[in-house]
Amino acid sequence: MLAVTGTAGRFGRLALAGVLALTARRTDVVALTRDPARAGADPGRPDVPTRHADFARPDTLASALAGVRRLLLVSTERSPRRFHLHRAAVEAAVAAGVEHVVYTSVVRAGDPGNPVPEAADHRRTEELLAGSGLPHTVLRFNVWPQMLLLSGLARLAVAHGELPSGAAGGRVGYITREDTAWAAARVLTGTAGDAAGDAAGAGTVLDVTGPGLTDAEVAAALGEATGRPVRHRQVTDADVPGALTALGVPAPLAAGWGENDPFRRQGWFDVPDDGTTRRLLGRAPVTLTGFFTAHRAELLAGTR
Repeated sequence: MLAVTGTAGRFGRLALAGVLALTARRTDVVALTRDPARAGADPGRPDVPTRHADFARPDTLASALAGVRRLLLVSTERSPRRFHLHRAAVEAAVAAGVEHVVYTSVVRAGDPGNPVPEAADHRRTEELLAGSGLPHTVLRFNVWPQMLLLSGLARLAVAHGELPSGAAGGRVGYITREDTAWAAARVLTGTAGDAAGDAAGAGTVLDVTGPGLTDAEVAAALGEATGRPVRHRQVTDADVPGALTALGVPAPLAAGWGENDPFRRQGWFDVPDDGTTRRLLGRAPVTLTGFFTAHRAELLAGTR
């Protein structure tokens, strides 16, 4: 049996849909979530079993993982308890006899000295998996461009004609949430072939990334997708939050986005694309311009 955690969330739902598309019998797939009322709430797939699995309540995990052969462990949202939640899930997978775990991490999580706040819990979880004895595959995702939409930054950059940041020439290999979910589904179901590495081995680490783009190239992609001129404006790290809030980005989101500018500038999100992502997907990943074009109406909302 195949299982996907976090199926009440956006990524988990996408990954589950991908697994179902790649699996002959839906009864061979189970959706795991701490909120069963939300997880399987898709009238198009009422026959997908849903089990209660709350990492904060380890007593729910033994029954949730009963009979599970391969598990997609979707990392939880960043919080002070995240690693402890992941540890509970890994320990339960070991106890349940799960044969293979696919874990969603972030790029360069294992690099010594990685200062990106998001990476710390992922590094500890990867180390936990490596010491657990579980055969596993770590999928290290780069940044979802959906984050540019969620913060409102992409739309506001189009409206004002500028994208301020302190990233200078730092590159980010944007990869869509849909593509990362499809890659995870293919690895979990074993349909990614040799690209997924040796499923019987102790552990495989794979980067899932797009080509590295500077903020000037992001601005150009916004312009190409919308037909409106957008330029990148370099500002100091101290001035980033103010520059973003001046555009209309809410202050907490501006601070959160700006905290990564030094790390982008230092190259922590610039991962060489060796063709692994294309092989995992079975096709080329969606480009940033293609993503923005698909969201053109949203990007142009409120512009004159």
